[in-house]
Amino acid sequence: MLMVVASTIGFLASLVLNAVGAFRVSWQGSGPALPHVFDQRLVALEAWCFLAVAIWGFNARWLPIFLGLREPDGKLLLTALGFVWAAILAGFAGASMLSALLLPIAAVTALYAVRVWHKPVRAAKTAGVHPSFPWFIRISYAWLLIAAALWAAAAWADHGGGIWGAARHALTVGFISTMVFSIGQRILPAFGGARILYSPRLMLASLTALTLGCALRVGAEVPAYEANSQIAWHVLPCSAIIELLAVTLFAVNLLATFAGPPAHLQGHDSSQARV
Repeated sequence: MLMVVASTIGFLASLVLNAVGAFRVSWQGSGPALPHVFDQRLVALEAWCFLAVAIWGFNARWLPIFLGLREPDGKLLLTALGFVWAAILAGFAGASMLSALLLPIAAVTALYAVRVWHKPVRAAKTAGVHPSFPWFIRISYAWLLIAAALWAAAAWADHGGGIWGAARHALTVGFISTMVFSIGQRILPAFGGARILYSPRLMLASLTALTLGCALRVGAEVPAYEANSQIAWHVLPCSAIIELLAVTLFAVNLLATFAGPPAHLQGHDSSQARV
């Protein structure tokens, strides 16, 4: 719960800084957008100190139940939180290289604290969802490490915005969206009136499309923006279409789930079983 409280503080800090930045730009009349450097730092604050930390906190509560993992290491998780805040504060202080080095350390520390890649001690709870559910949770943490590594690489080697863009996409789509698609289809039907997910196969399809689209985007963004690769430029719109398909499948599955009756009102004959 301390992680969730800390993420709320990160959210508040990002709102305050965004308001200050917007007011300053409006007052000076310097243009319709925030300055590039300030915008980069604000995005890092929003993504790492709010969204990532919130996910770590809820993962610490839910994943031992859903994936059959050992209880997380609370002290190590708070250490990851400290590394994240140190990285963001270093970035705002102008120490971009130090900030870039601290984020991968924070990501690895959080990974070990949550124990998501450790051997489970109990069977995962996959009733009502697709059996691949635990694997996509683990894949999301692989994206977290990729995002942190790209964030560090961007501080040294980015020239056209490609590495920064790939880092942000790996974090927001690879880690955050994959986690939302996985956990959301696991808990939202239960929280929304004790329903059963309409289609585990649609769940698999949405997560597969999201992973494929993110991989194409992250893999193509660097050569497209940094080297002006024409092949990569053709891949980027394809990745967008695949990710849009993933979002559509996710939404359709949940809409169909909530359109149906709660589990206790459904019949128990085989004709009503969902695939």
